[in-house]
Amino acid sequence: MKMKFQLLAMMFIAALAFSACGDDDKNDGITVPDAVSKALKNKYPAATDIEWERKGDYFVADCWMDGKEMDVWYDTQAVWRLTEVDILWGSLPPTVQTAFESGEYANWKREDIDMLEYPVQPVQYVIEVEKGNLEYQLFYAEDGALLQQRDVSGDKDDTHWPIDKKVAE
Repeated sequence: MKMKFQLLAMMFIAALAFSACGDDDKNDGITVPDAVSKALKNKYPAATDIEWERKGDYFVADCWMDGKEMDVWYDTQAVWRLTEVDILWGSLPPTVQTAFESGEYANWKREDIDMLEYPVQPVQYVIEVEKGNLEYQLFYAEDGALLQQRDVSGDKDDTHWPIDKKVAE
């Protein structure tokens, strides 16, 4: 009897483990054109745990690569528009760290840090900070210049959209 119980327990654990390892290309009910899927695989062949969603006119792949979570944006023509990579404080260029630490938001709580890569524009770094009910996104250039401050407090959209998308404030 004990042997049967152990066998059943092992089969149950194995079933759970295999069901957790689903398809690497989860679409959550949306149809992703083959050209878009292929464009992602060509740009980021090592990307794993790919889950697709629609945001406006874009297909967005939420995926992992080199231990980092990424959102990769493509338009309906399978043209890459944006890659947003979650990064740690230590991965920021020292110029951005220094600029933040000497800026007006230095004593605010850091919530999230992203690196934004675009097809043509230079890389930007976004430090999301909060203090009480206020929440801001601070956009920095690689040289530490503060490019933009966005108030995303409350219900405001805090999505990092591709440059060609007009963001309503």
